[in-house]
Amino acid sequence: MKKSAIFGAFALLLSSQASASYITTVTGADMVGMEVTVTFSDMSVETMVWDVISMDPSLPFMEGYSGGVTGSSWSLVQQGDSISENPPATPGVLGAWTFTYDGMASGIESVYIDAWAGDVVFDTAEGDVSGNGSGAGRMFYSDDMNVSGAYDMNVEDELFGGLMLTGMNGTLLDTAGSFQFVTDTDISVPAPATLGIFAAALGFMGFNRRKKA
Repeated sequence: MKKSAIFGAFALLLSSQASASYITTVTGADMVGMEVTVTFSDMSVETMVWDVISMDPSLPFMEGYSGGVTGSSWSLVQQGDSISENPPATPGVLGAWTFTYDGMASGIESVYIDAWAGDVVFDTAEGDVSGNGSGAGRMFYSDDMNVSGAYDMNVEDELFGGLMLTGMNGTLLDTAGSFQFVTDTDISVPAPATLGIFAAALGFMGFNRRKKA
């Protein structure tokens, strides 16, 4: 009886760990804490931490909500709902991410977005197919055919914590320029404090034993 009760407490602990949920409507202003690392063509690197840029509710389609990072010669900004409802090749696409390089460095070899550093995940499946609560997602699309996106750091099912941007022809950007892309993000909401739940379960077991004595 005692073993089965302890097993039940552990089962409760495990179930609480699996009950993390996701916020599915996410803009650039919500992704504070992500880390963006740029690798230059001379193999030097620069990492910046994502922060809020604007929170303007007056603009339609949540386009007044944006966030991003600015480095020594580059910037990455995302504004609006990251799910994006427009074709990615359309100028001014809603929910777009925009990377800009001023050409003052040795060129951009790659850009890595560590979304998981801010409890953010990339939801890569079109439609709501996984049943994990993350809702509909969006695969990577760019308006520049040279830009390739590869996800890593699998968190769960179709959800990933990292995105690497590279150039299909080698260097991502060797002169001043910019490109846009779309990819959906969700925010991971931690499960309830598992240790507290486990302690409560053990306390309940002790209460029952005292009650039966």
